[in-house]
Amino acid sequence: MISSRSRYAHNGTELATSPDGTVRKVISPSSQKTVRARARRYRWKEGDRVDLLADRWYGDPTQWWRIADVNPHVLDWTEPDSGTVIRIPNVS
Repeated sequence: MISSRSRYAHNGTELATSPDGTVRKVISPSSQKTVRARARRYRWKEGDRVDLLADRWYGDPTQWWRIADVNPHVLDWTEPDSGTVIRIPNVS
């Protein structure tokens, strides 16, 4: 359940199927909007987690949403495919 105070409270959910056949609900991206940010490219590796990447780049794992916002093509952050290229925005 998404908290009513969450920045994603007004997003819908949809079902995503993992390669192993597991089905789970994921937050649907909001309507496509242009997000402009200076960012570095990063190739997802097996064992990566978005919260750990946020901790590495921002020093705070709760800032994972910054990465999610500029990568609307990733619907399920629990298991992106290895080799998926994502953007990690620079934060001033």
